[in-house]
Amino acid sequence: MIDAHIHLSGSDLHPDTLAEGERLGIRHFVGSCLGEFQFQPSFEEVYRANQDMAGVIRRYSNRVSGYCYVNPRHGEQAISDFRHRIEDDSMIGIKLWVATYCNDPLVFPFVEQAIAYRAPILIHAWRKTVGQLAYESTAFHVADLAERYPEANIIMAHMGGQVESAMNTIAPYSNVRIDTSGTPIGTAEVMIAVERLGADRVIFGSDLPIACLASNIGKVIGAGLSPQQLELVMGGNMEKILAEVIR
Repeated sequence: MIDAHIHLSGSDLHPDTLAEGERLGIRHFVGSCLGEFQFQPSFEEVYRANQDMAGVIRRYSNRVSGYCYVNPRHGEQAISDFRHRIEDDSMIGIKLWVATYCNDPLVFPFVEQAIAYRAPILIHAWRKTVGQLAYESTAFHVADLAERYPEANIIMAHMGGQVESAMNTIAPYSNVRIDTSGTPIGTAEVMIAVERLGADRVIFGSDLPIACLASNIGKVIGAGLSPQQLELVMGGNMEKILAEVIR
């Protein structure tokens, strides 16, 4: 099994991550480092976060892969860092958080570079009833980006937060997959995602160490999927994505 959405704890893996993976059957983790979780990080802050992620990948190369975190407002400087992380640090894609909406034109050069690498773009997306962050993407922003770049390999994190509306919004765009990460999201939401998108567009993620690995596995197991569907969601889909990345 592959956990396709984790974070570093500070500058390293949370000390229990690999042990929990062994206990629960997760053979590989794919993560990103958001540093101090600043909404508008400087280039230096993002660079240090990516340095930390690169160090973890080197130390645990047989267990961990990583996304390059980018703030699209940094332009060519950030594009250059993305190229370096893919070509020299063995990273596998881009992580977009809340520095810009994911369909902002500032993001387009990063998407185009990701397409050239056949690298996935993991987008934090969450539609909130209260407390929506400035520039926090929703499924509507993701769908707009997917329509503009049908060749882009997009993973919408957290099932978009409000799952029923989010699944309906992205359903027409086959280049968008979703991950199951997010503490408030449960078994019913996983069932909805598989029913409306198909198991080949749903990817397991836990959001470690922010959320519990065991409970996130449990909500997928409890969704009543067939063995074939469960195999795709819990690792097969992400394994295929990782195999296609050009470094």
